[in-house]
Amino acid sequence: MKIDPFYIVAGNRDQFDNFVIRKRMLGFSYDFRYVWNADVLRGLTKIRGFYVGDYENHPEWLNIKQAIQIIKLKEKGVRDECTV
Repeated sequence: MKIDPFYIVAGNRDQFDNFVIRKRMLGFSYDFRYVWNADVLRGLTKIRGFYVGDYENHPEWLNIKQAIQIIKLKEKGVRDECTV
């Protein structure tokens, strides 16, 4: 069974790398993807992940935040359509 990747919004690449190293040291082998801009999230209909470090200071934070909100609305829409 394929597990969807975790999308990591971090303040910078170093914070992302440190997060992944810590998770790997704990035995996690998930696919972690660094969200450096909103394009990374384009086309997703569901998402799971983490906010790391000073992510709110990332230069693309507002665009990333907006993309995540859109994905969350899509997730909610799919769930609402399934509950008849």
